[in-house]
Amino acid sequence: MANTDVSFPLFLSGGGRMGELIRAYDWSETPLGAPDAWPQALQTLVSVILCSQQPMFIAWGPRHTSIYNDAYSEILGAKHPAALGHPFLQVWNEIADDLLPIVEQAYNGQPVHMDDITLMMERHGYREETHFSFSYTPVRDDSGDVCGFFCPCIETTSQVLTERRIKEENERQRQLFELAPGFIAAVTGPDHVFEFVNEAYRKLVGRSDLVGRTVREALPEIAGQGFLEWLDEVYGSGERVVQFEVPVRLRRGPEGELEQRYVDFIYEPVINDAGQVTGVLVEGHDVTNAHLAQEALKASEAQFEVLAQAMPNMVWTARPDGRIDWFNERAHQYTGLENGALTENVWAALIHPADFEASRESWLGALTSGTPYEDELRIRRHDGEYRWHLSRGLPIYGDDGLLLRWIGANTDIHDQKLAEETLRELNETLERRVAERTVQRDRVWRNSRDLLCVVNIDGTLRSVNPAWTDILGYEQAELEGRSFLDFVWPDDFSLSQSEHDKAANENLTNFENRFRHRDGSVRWISWHTYAEADAIYGYGRHISAEKEQAEALRHAEEQLRHAQKMEAIGQLTGGLAHDFNNILTGIIGSLELMLGRIAQGKTESLARYCMAAMGSAQRAASLTHRLLAFARRQPLDPKQVDSNKLLLSMEDLLRRTLGPLYDLRLRFDKGLWVTRCDPYQLESAVLNIAINARDAMPDGGFLTIETLNGAFDEPRPATPHDVPAGEYVMIRITDTGRGMSPEVIRRAVEPFFTTKPQGQGTGLGLSMVYGFARQSEGCLDIASEPGGGACMTLYLPRSHSPADPSPGPELTHAPSTRSTARVLVVEDEALVRELIVEALLDMGCEVVQATDGPAGLRAVRSKQPFELMISDIGMPGMNGQQLADQALQLYPALKVLMITGYAENATLADGFLKPGMGLMTKPFSVSALRRRVADMLQDA
Repeated sequence: MANTDVSFPLFLSGGGRMGELIRAYDWSETPLGAPDAWPQALQTLVSVILCSQQPMFIAWGPRHTSIYNDAYSEILGAKHPAALGHPFLQVWNEIADDLLPIVEQAYNGQPVHMDDITLMMERHGYREETHFSFSYTPVRDDSGDVCGFFCPCIETTSQVLTERRIKEENERQRQLFELAPGFIAAVTGPDHVFEFVNEAYRKLVGRSDLVGRTVREALPEIAGQGFLEWLDEVYGSGERVVQFEVPVRLRRGPEGELEQRYVDFIYEPVINDAGQVTGVLVEGHDVTNAHLAQEALKASEAQFEVLAQAMPNMVWTARPDGRIDWFNERAHQYTGLENGALTENVWAALIHPADFEASRESWLGALTSGTPYEDELRIRRHDGEYRWHLSRGLPIYGDDGLLLRWIGANTDIHDQKLAEETLRELNETLERRVAERTVQRDRVWRNSRDLLCVVNIDGTLRSVNPAWTDILGYEQAELEGRSFLDFVWPDDFSLSQSEHDKAANENLTNFENRFRHRDGSVRWISWHTYAEADAIYGYGRHISAEKEQAEALRHAEEQLRHAQKMEAIGQLTGGLAHDFNNILTGIIGSLELMLGRIAQGKTESLARYCMAAMGSAQRAASLTHRLLAFARRQPLDPKQVDSNKLLLSMEDLLRRTLGPLYDLRLRFDKGLWVTRCDPYQLESAVLNIAINARDAMPDGGFLTIETLNGAFDEPRPATPHDVPAGEYVMIRITDTGRGMSPEVIRRAVEPFFTTKPQGQGTGLGLSMVYGFARQSEGCLDIASEPGGGACMTLYLPRSHSPADPSPGPELTHAPSTRSTARVLVVEDEALVRELIVEALLDMGCEVVQATDGPAGLRAVRSKQPFELMISDIGMPGMNGQQLADQALQLYPALKVLMITGYAENATLADGFLKPGMGLMTKPFSVSALRRRVADMLQDA
């Protein structure tokens, strides 16, 4: 509001345009009230800022009301004059979070001084980086309370950005120096300490440890050659030194011989703003080769002409007075003139008129000073086109110091000039190109088939592209200004809100959700978002069709897996039924005969029938183990195994198994590594392969078993899985039998697949071998061809621990144990539990029984401790492993023997067995149980 009262207090006098605005302002509408009632401190400060040419402002009162001068109004930009009389933090609302802490500090009575603060202001309608130096001085009233603060400030944005550009330019210059073909070095101080050297300089002197050392320290061999004296001269006088083809003897390498080189160089003084010399910049080229070439040219003008004619540039020579007397063939080709027709006057006519005078002055200057000539000029080609050339001339002096002649070359730089001109034009047309690209981006926004949008931090759709109408059916006016959650499918509301919050905080997100079409149907959208400032930019791809295709594919795959599963189950049950029917026939028949003989009172043949039933039961146990091996579910007891010793101990067994028609050959690698596996399962695997090989050689043949080490950097193909990269112990078994076709190799490890006649094989042998190898973290490789025999290779991972000692012979009778040993038996199968208890009672043990895990835990917690606990692993409720864990927490010294018929949760014995624990696999004999119990009680 304007103040129509022409009278005003004297402290508001002057102040230029801001003085007029302050005097005209209706201060009665602000917390400050009329100016004549302002506190004396405020009046004084207002008078100070109005009389000052430095940017100043005052923030007064609880609302931080702003008063400022003309100089500060320029800092405000478009915020002026609306900022006058308004709260300071409201004026600078975009940087209020940065200013609030220091404003509060000032109002708390603590002065604030900032030498440089970076603020992202919006004072000209766009966000810009600014830098300021200022101080906030608290001002107190008569009672001592802070009522405002006074701020003189200086905007340093231009200075900071200029220093930044200078720093970047210096770094670019340093990089250019590093890549420059000529040698460059910078030395500082009167002692000439190396500050910078480029690669060409390091190559010239043959060493790299230069920076930080003086020239005298780093290059002691140049003493007395004049270079140090020239450095002293430049540093003392501030005048540059330019030298050409100066000989220098350098020791190129710490132990190298002195080698003479020739260099052109300039010593340029480095002068600071105070006019003082602070160092010397060394620039030059190693011209040794050029010097030698010049020496050769002195000896033979013909050689010089050959060299000049071979050059791709125009080469010329001139007399000491500057008159050009020779051009090479390249110059004649360029101008289109015959040899001898290109005279000095003709040459002058070929120079572009606009370049002639400057070129002439440059050439006369070089003639006068005897220094190299260099200039850029345009020369007319034979077709009339003028092309830019870099013309350089070098004076050649004799041994007596007299100028002999000039040798020069003109290099075509026209393309480089055009590139520079193009770059200049590009910079001049940058604004136009930016506008064009903006139009292009708008066209992409309008024509995109995907959803594009800008979303505010609060979730409001700021703008959307036309694709929203095509995909979701809503018009642009229906979407913009509303929350995007209004159009999200209800089930995806929480997900969408979470991803929106994540996008605002973490910048980038990728997610999928469902949107509701105008007709009420659903649309799947895959989103990619990017957050910047107060907005989130979203890109959404319509993927409903892809989702439907994926669901159809998943359904088809599920049906295929179900069909494959049913086929496998049919094959498995058919094979098991065949083998178990044979086994059960033997067991049932033997038991019936035993019952008949017992009823007849005949006992002489019971042992034979009992042994027959036992044999059939052992065959059933063997078939079960093969099934577990195929499924990789049988419990293993891995040890550090020396495969050579294990195979050597099997030699007699293998020879008896094979029979007299077969020649067994063993070949062992003496340096064979140790592997970690179950030695008994390894014996079974080797025996299975050997039996298969014997059956493939019905008329006899050779069976070779060899061991060797293998280390692979990359996976090796094997059947049916690749062998991962690593170190392996390899057991290779080769026969001379019928061999296998590719189809048989592919199915060889399938369960129940066999090429043997009906009733002569279960088809589980190689499945067991393959299951054992994979369970041991190795693999089985099969190589064969029909009629060419077969080669089976077991890959077992290398172990770096020493081999365990070979197991000794089993005891035929259990050693005696003390009758006071207390043993807890936990088994949910009543018949198995009774057998175990009966065997323990025969050993003289005191036995406590439990039918499940909780009952066993209650027994463990009784007051009388146990020496041994025998527990099944697979029990309902609390399993054996959980029971053992809790029992060992109560009695760490308790021995625990786990028994299992499946071991689904314990595929490797050392995967869950702790010290003092053992494992037995069902079925087992009573004698084997007694031996194991006796061993564990003896250890206790």
